[in-house]
Amino acid sequence: MTEVLLSPLVGTILDGLKSWSLKELELAGSLKTEVASLESTLTTIQAVLQDAEEKQWKSEAIKNWLGKLKQAAYDLEAVLEDFNTEAQSRSLHTDARSQVTTFFSLRNPLLFRLDMARKFKNVREKLDAIAGEKSKFHLREGVGEAEIERNEDRQTSSLVKESEVLGRADEKEKIVSMLLCNVNHHDDLSVYAICGMGGLGKTTIAQFVFNDENVAKVFDLRGWVCVSDDFDIKRLTKAIVESFGGNSCGIQELDTLQRCLAEKLVGKQFLLVLDDVWNEYHDKWDRLKQALQCGRKGSTVIVTTRLEKVALMMATTPFYRLGCLSDDDSWSLFKQRAFGMGMNGSNANLETIGRQIVQRCGGVPLAIKAIGSILRFRSQESEWLRVKDSEIWDLEDEGSRILAVLRLSYDHLPPHMRQCFSFCSIFPKDSVMTKDELMGLWMANGFIPSRGALDLHDMGCEIFSELTWRSFFQEIKEDVDGTVTCKMHDLIHDLATSIMGQECCVIEANEGSQIPKAARHLFVYNYSSSPLKNVMDFTTLQPLQSLILHGYDINVSNLSRYISKQKYLKVLILVLIVAILLLKVRNT
Repeated sequence: MTEVLLSPLVGTILDGLKSWSLKELELAGSLKTEVASLESTLTTIQAVLQDAEEKQWKSEAIKNWLGKLKQAAYDLEAVLEDFNTEAQSRSLHTDARSQVTTFFSLRNPLLFRLDMARKFKNVREKLDAIAGEKSKFHLREGVGEAEIERNEDRQTSSLVKESEVLGRADEKEKIVSMLLCNVNHHDDLSVYAICGMGGLGKTTIAQFVFNDENVAKVFDLRGWVCVSDDFDIKRLTKAIVESFGGNSCGIQELDTLQRCLAEKLVGKQFLLVLDDVWNEYHDKWDRLKQALQCGRKGSTVIVTTRLEKVALMMATTPFYRLGCLSDDDSWSLFKQRAFGMGMNGSNANLETIGRQIVQRCGGVPLAIKAIGSILRFRSQESEWLRVKDSEIWDLEDEGSRILAVLRLSYDHLPPHMRQCFSFCSIFPKDSVMTKDELMGLWMANGFIPSRGALDLHDMGCEIFSELTWRSFFQEIKEDVDGTVTCKMHDLIHDLATSIMGQECCVIEANEGSQIPKAARHLFVYNYSSSPLKNVMDFTTLQPLQSLILHGYDINVSNLSRYISKQKYLKVLILVLIVAILLLKVRNT
């Protein structure tokens, strides 16, 4: 499940190659040649990266190729860090007016240039060799927006088996009541939006409402269209005509199709469900909505979407944010799937384990049903315990299906936002994260790209807002002094962790802690005030880029010495709590 995300790193490196320390310093001889060759190689690689990143899920060979490229890119980044460090050190010896012209006149400039040229050449040759393999994969250059494959498994219909749905009756009644109350009070087309993260059951609620007897009596026509990623006006108009029982008769012209739809709707009060909408372009929605405004007063559209921006754009009333199931409803749904015909006395231990498994699902029906289905035909405690203790991506096909549903939201992010989101796995589950701290970490690691006059802080605010609107962050709160905090749902955290793999690592500082050697971003915590016996050794790790130590008495061997040698460390946060024993002394 681990993804090799390379495009943000390559973009940052290319910016570095073009930065002041390389562009304005009158590079000479072999150093200038090597830098130009590196720019050329990286530009060639960058052209096919998006296609490679999309195809890696179906090709282990492409994923391995990207992995080799990423390691070489990290090596190049380290060389650039050395170059910039030396450049800044040299600039301190000159005044601002003369630093460029005298840069190479200090501290043995010839040896410096030769050494840097050799390092650049070594990395460039490695990159050239790896880049030469790309022809085997037939990668396309200049792929535009991410192309999300239309998957038949994502197609939905209006049919629902209500007896198998638990815990959504109240939500259904609220939406039905609002629908029926407003149906005779609106002259214009009413649009209701149901919004929430993947797997919560937005489609199920829409199916409930669509099939409600009272709703069916009110509307002359009812139609259901699964929109998905492709918000093509012609395709959708044709699908809407057919969902209302019409016949598009192979019509290809949009104008003719929309006139056909208008004729179908004139004088009729209709209900249309547009399920799974991702389109964020107002003009596309306006063009489709125009054809829907021919219906009678009270005509209504229900939209389901994961994106708050889409809900705000399309809805004519405040959108309905769907929440997680309660603990009781979660358990009832799990029992229905896992125990089938019912529980008996011999299930007592399984019930205890099952309730712990349900807690891990965080009230998300998709996860509850999927994991319940895994356990339905398993009666051994050991099998249930294995599921309880497994990471979600290790749970056979059902675990993959859960993450695949959640991944759709991730797949719609641009590369730099994917990097910012997946990095959040550096925090332990259920952590309260502050907006300013997140943006600081993103900036320090170079995850935020520059965009014209927009400074990095403003760009960071924009990324935070986007991730919030797309349901990656939840429980957004702002205290009296303006500090904004957020959390990630456990399943969303699982998604981020599955993408980053061991590159982003959270470790509890107990005696059994093992730090993966592949870790580049490390969070070590100890929230127990009991003294730790073991001493953590970081010296075997590759150079870290982020190190966060948080909690009581985290004992790191020669910490100050280790940190002083970390040339490539971009983030260092130490929140160390010293346990103090207070003794009350009684005077005698």
